[in-house]
Amino acid sequence: MFTDILITGLPAGCLYALVAASFNILYRPTNVFNFAQGDLVMLGAMLFVMLTTIGWMPWQLALLLGIVGVGLIAVVIERVAVAPLLRRSTHGHGWIITTLAISMIVANVAGKVWGADPVAVSAPFGLGTEPIDMGGLLIPSYQIALVALTLVLIAGIEALYQTRMGRAVLGVAESRDTALLRGINPATLSVWSFFLGGALAGLTGYLAAPILFASTSLGAGLLLKGFAAAALGGLGSNRGALVAGVVIGLTESTSSSFLPAGYQNAVILAVVLTVLLLRPQGIFGNIHARAV
Repeated sequence: MFTDILITGLPAGCLYALVAASFNILYRPTNVFNFAQGDLVMLGAMLFVMLTTIGWMPWQLALLLGIVGVGLIAVVIERVAVAPLLRRSTHGHGWIITTLAISMIVANVAGKVWGADPVAVSAPFGLGTEPIDMGGLLIPSYQIALVALTLVLIAGIEALYQTRMGRAVLGVAESRDTALLRGINPATLSVWSFFLGGALAGLTGYLAAPILFASTSLGAGLLLKGFAAAALGGLGSNRGALVAGVVIGLTESTSSSFLPAGYQNAVILAVVLTVLLLRPQGIFGNIHARAV
């Protein structure tokens, strides 16, 4: 029973952690949550299916084009729905409405183009979603690869913040006005952050497809649980996103094993609410005091 919970919960938690990390990439330089992020995850899966079935592309090329394509779509969202509002005020919350509007537009267009039927996606060559015997344990090789890749991606994102560009993003996150005085252009960092966050969302969609199938409804559930992981882990903390994503995945898997169907989301939200009531800044978040 415990092994089954791990096999189901860990990969799901990794997907939630990746969605949360894509939220964090956007949030740090802009203080904005893109509520179309779930649709970008969905587009990553659906573009891959389209390019490999209709375009007959090798999966490697289709994956690369899908990731870059979703990243560019995220940049368009930033230019159309976020940047004009940030130019007027960095403290307003009009982006909630604009990104939700973009989400509805993308979801409707995707529904017209691809329909609602889910599409099975094969795991990459050499991997499979069927359990194989590993020292007496039946574990799918794809799920193992997914967990390992998630760890590599989170470590890579953290390493990126040690570069000059990454430190500039952290500077903008600390104080946008001070960053401007230091010669840092927050608008440029915003564009790059949306591109990277969108690309990660597109990759997450591809990674989710062999387990959850590719469909136009894929993004909704991942959006909710990814956002919960970002809040639970501490906004802006990718290590927190990883821990929180795994916690949510294991909570979901455990509740599925012991409770009737339909209670999983309620249990997840109860866990998130309890943690945030005890620690409002999240597991890895910090409360910053500002002297005035």
